Amino acid sequence: MLRGMTEPFLYKFVQTPKLIVMLWEGNPPGVPQIFMDGRQHPSNADPSWMGHSTGKWEGDTLIVDTVSFNDRSWLGLYPHTEMLHVIERYRRTDFGHMEKETIIEDSGTFTKAWKIHTVWDLALNEEIQEYICNENNQDIGHIIGE
Repeated sequence: MLRGMTEPFLYKFVQTPKLIVMLWEGNPPGVPQIFMDGRQHPSNADPSWMGHSTGKWEGDTLIVDTVSFNDRSWLGLYPHTEMLHVIERYRRTDFGHMEKETIIEDSGTFTKAWKIHTVWDLALNEEIQEYICNENNQDIGHIIGE
């Protein structure tokens, strides 16, 4: 659910003056929308898989604030509640690298906020590919192993 925790999938950012859309190979069919027009989070938003994201620039750093997640996904190995609040900071350190800091808060699950820091490499001449894994565990009966 969280974008870019440890996945090897590619991302592409599509930016307009009022909206940033993230295309990500590892999250079909979700396409996170980051509203850059100064709006606030809606007070009555229905919880969703991707949540509701607003963004702003602080110098050369994109700050993305996301709330209104449903409680049906997991953060890696950890469940979360609808109180989940995620803040992401994206900053290009040079032409080929982007730092991403993710702060995760959920007082319904965790006793304190925690951070994840990652560095992404630019993948020149690569394109987002289709990735679908929707077998709904139908093949589990055919897998042999202990």
